[in-house]
Amino acid sequence: MRNARDRNRRRLRCACAALAACCAWSAHAQVSGSVGVVSDYRYRGYSLSGGDAAVQASVAHDWAQGAYAGLFASSAEYAGDSGAQWIPYAGWARRDEQGRSWDVGVRYSHFTADTSADYVELHAGLALRRVSLRVHYAPDYFGQVSNWYVEADGSVPFGDRVQWLWHAGVTRSGESDYRAAVYPASGGYSAQYATYVPDRTSEDRTRIDVRTGVSLVTRVCDVQLTWQHVDGDDATPYAAPFDARDRAGWVLGCMHRW
Repeated sequence: MRNARDRNRRRLRCACAALAACCAWSAHAQVSGSVGVVSDYRYRGYSLSGGDAAVQASVAHDWAQGAYAGLFASSAEYAGDSGAQWIPYAGWARRDEQGRSWDVGVRYSHFTADTSADYVELHAGLALRRVSLRVHYAPDYFGQVSNWYVEADGSVPFGDRVQWLWHAGVTRSGESDYRAAVYPASGGYSAQYATYVPDRTSEDRTRIDVRTGVSLVTRVCDVQLTWQHVDGDDATPYAAPFDARDRAGWVLGCMHRW
């Protein structure tokens, strides 16, 4: 276990070092960033903050040649422990004369509360004027199983400051013996009250998540109010971050961008 944690720490340090090297590589980089708070940090439909508010920040560099790199950070809760999620990422993007763009990239998700959930994910994407499509693949998703994720995101403007936002995603996990968490009927969601049933193979390995809402640009921050939902059978075990009782919720966020 200690060796695995040491390897994860070395991977994270290497990723951060690579990001720092990229930032120092060119003085012509376009820098952007954000900082803000959300009422619930939902990742592909599921809460990674235990249903509580989360503080988030990001910084990114884009180069004229097409390369980009950045770092996203959020307070998070995993396996019942509070901590943070750090996601350094890098990639390459190109745009054609019609305004369409494509990109490929890689990112590394690191959880300070449980490094065994760390994983690497690759992606390829295509962005049109109002719609973007991406395909993600992680060989060891949340340290458990291989996973594919396909997503589509879009927006429709209503004036200069208001937009309608939408998102749809489909995730498909590989076959694996999964330790399903069974929660007592009288208790609420909490990892310390879960009873784990080993050696069960998930029958339903596909999940669909949707998100819709509005965004308002103000002088202070971009305000978003969205409703998010995940489908699925409550009785069927599924790879992390699965919670049979966590199906839908409203999320209010305020993000200052620069």
